Amino acid sequence: MDVESDELSEDGEDEELDEEEDDVSEASPPSKKPSIDISSVSFGALAKAQASLPAPGRRRKRGAEPSDEESDSESGPEEIGRGKPKSAAEIAKRTSKHAPTEMSSKRQVSRRREVIAVPKMEVRDPRFDPLSGPVDEAKARKAYAFLDEYRADEMKQLRAEIRKTKDATKKEEMKRLLLSMESKMKARQRKDREQEVMADHKRKEKELVKQGKQPFYLKKSEQKKRLLMDQFANMKKRQVDRTIERKRKKVVARERKELDQLERRQRS
Repeated sequence: MDVESDELSEDGEDEELDEEEDDVSEASPPSKKPSIDISSVSFGALAKAQASLPAPGRRRKRGAEPSDEESDSESGPEEIGRGKPKSAAEIAKRTSKHAPTEMSSKRQVSRRREVIAVPKMEVRDPRFDPLSGPVDEAKARKAYAFLDEYRADEMKQLRAEIRKTKDATKKEEMKRLLLSMESKMKARQRKDREQEVMADHKRKEKELVKQGKQPFYLKKSEQKKRLLMDQFANMKKRQVDRTIERKRKKVVARERKELDQLERRQRS
């Protein structure tokens, strides 16, 4: 009997303890969830979470689905470095307006590949190419001698236009153009005559060399003298006097200019 009474008393005590625990569990508030240890979260996940937060002043539309960037997938710090490339404005930003512009060295490799090199066609003018050698002025002058006829026709038409026009300004412009064309024509004729004189001298010297004589090379002063003699030989007396007077005036003007420059230097 004593054993049975002891067992009944123990069962009653167990039931009372269970009832007390149930009362305590009902009275106590629900336990909080354990806090997340930030040290165990990867840097990539933190950056993704920060990027998913809405910017200040901007709200997400209702019903809008989160983008891929706002996904909970974790990534390492290497993926953050491989993000969008910098814009041109960020690259071109300078610390000072005098500093050189920073340019990115990263360039996308072209998908085109040169399988067979195609030679590039280059158009060149052989007249001005150094591969053609030095220019022979005598041959060039002979090859383009037909241009003198065109220039003579242009001068003839210009003289007719000068006689017809009544506008004084336009007439003066045409007169200046005609004078320029005439002076260029005279310069070409004088140069042609000089080349003829020198060619004649070279031809005579070649004949003398064939006869066994020593060649005679003209100096610059001798060339100038022969050219003047040839120029005056084809002129009349009045033209010779006019040419000599013109040259004398040029010499006097040059000497006067040199004298004025010398006086200015002495004063300073």
